[in-house]
Amino acid sequence: MNVHSFSPGSLVAAYFRDSGGDTQELSVPQQESAFHAWCAQNGLIPGAIFKDVARPGSSVVSRAGFHDMIHHFRSGQAKETGLVIWSYSRFARDFDDAQFYRADLRRRGYIFYSLNDDIPEGSIGRLFEAVIDWKNENFLEDLSRDTRRGLHDLVKNHGAVPGTPPRGFKREPTTIGKRRNGQDRIAHRWVPNPDELPRIRQAFAMRAAGKTLAEIHATTHLYGSLNSYQTFFTNKLYIGILEFGDLVIENYCEPVIDQPTWKAVQLIIQVFANRLNLKAKPGNLHHPRRVNSRYLLSGLLYCARCGSPMFGATAPQHSGKICDRYACSRAYRRRDCDLMAVPQKAVEGAVLTTIREFVLQPEVMQQHQQLLQNEHGQALEELDQKRAEINGLLGGVRRRIANVTNAIAESGHSRAMLDKLAALEDEETSFLAQLAGLERQAASPAPNLTAEQIIDMISNLSNTLETADLETAQRILRGFVSKIVVDRHESQAIGMIFYHYPLEDSSNKSPPDDALPVSLSPLPLGAYPHRHSFTAPFLAVIRSYKRKRP
Repeated sequence: MNVHSFSPGSLVAAYFRDSGGDTQELSVPQQESAFHAWCAQNGLIPGAIFKDVARPGSSVVSRAGFHDMIHHFRSGQAKETGLVIWSYSRFARDFDDAQFYRADLRRRGYIFYSLNDDIPEGSIGRLFEAVIDWKNENFLEDLSRDTRRGLHDLVKNHGAVPGTPPRGFKREPTTIGKRRNGQDRIAHRWVPNPDELPRIRQAFAMRAAGKTLAEIHATTHLYGSLNSYQTFFTNKLYIGILEFGDLVIENYCEPVIDQPTWKAVQLIIQVFANRLNLKAKPGNLHHPRRVNSRYLLSGLLYCARCGSPMFGATAPQHSGKICDRYACSRAYRRRDCDLMAVPQKAVEGAVLTTIREFVLQPEVMQQHQQLLQNEHGQALEELDQKRAEINGLLGGVRRRIANVTNAIAESGHSRAMLDKLAALEDEETSFLAQLAGLERQAASPAPNLTAEQIIDMISNLSNTLETADLETAQRILRGFVSKIVVDRHESQAIGMIFYHYPLEDSSNKSPPDDALPVSLSPLPLGAYPHRHSFTAPFLAVIRSYKRKRP
């Protein structure tokens, strides 16, 4: 056992940690019991004891007991002469953490002692400690490799798989050997679950018959979301093949799905992938990244029924044509929203028409500007009242800070006083941040454009929206449109455009060569003129053709 440097009668603190085990070396209560026995044997007095139960040693993050211990010794109020630990591996397994915190304690004059590591006195002891720290960190790397290798061998030799089995399978215990105490070592295989097999086979049969994922989900309800069906239909465990990382085990279990059905489903998946060009070469116009870029209202359009974003979807028709539309993401993924998709051209045309004929009109902009100017004046009065209120609270906090600081100067500091001072300083910082936010809002002027400036601005916006490329048109719309909600009722799409007042940039800087032909405000955070949205309704007529039945 290592020889300690504590004088008889010294008060000593202790830190203990376990990783959740219940053996002598890992259990915190057993470590603490051994510490008290060691103190009694060596004539020492147990002081503060810090604990971390079921916490890993790979990092000091989330180890509250460890941080309390470090704070205790850094506070300058610790009466203990040093720290006792169970072992270096219980203190920290990270090399840098172990070296840093141990050196920090010693530089403050505290003794560092391990009950189970034999470290010689003097400078040679530091070399021993470095080797132990390296060994402890290396242990984690070896443990990770051994765990992966152990799982690999467990699956390969016994067919025992960790984790939750896929739908249609259940965990079945199997004996893989004996423990040292003679008890059976139990692991779990994945075996078919007879209660779920009918629905599994029904889903595969429907997919093989060409049914959509929505139809399969409505019939079987195997999962909560359509996304889960993608991996479900490609999991080879349903034909008896287990894939675990790079390990493939043929004939792992009895096949749940017959080969003809499995091959039919895989063929449908491949055909569907090819139709959507999921593996298209760069330059293909129907590649998903290029399909998405063709939608003007992407990122602005929302479902009026559930509030979910709407996304651009390209659907190939039986005639060979491509149908571009906007679909509700919740309706597509979860199937609990009944909004039908709306054609891209109809919605985009209605939105642009409404913006030109209703939003971008001189009289409308004049009215909005007057409204914003009136509201801005009221807001400034509210800001003054808010500023006075916060300044009063800030003065009170600063007086309390001064009182605590004077008390520390007269009688010394304690942990409670330092914590109180830190809390007051945080409160002061919060009030200062609020004042800075109020100043930014007050500095943002209300719009004040002349009638000629408004007409010029509208003309520039309208002309650019007509002639600009898609990327430029998107940038312009997002400069003053906050969102667009849309609903559909049979052959009509109705919606609402929420937009901000488009302002000219008041800066005197020369615009760059690649700047937009229309100057838009940067929408600064907290700036008053942009916190109010106006609305404009729109209506789109949808032309739909029903296929005639033969």
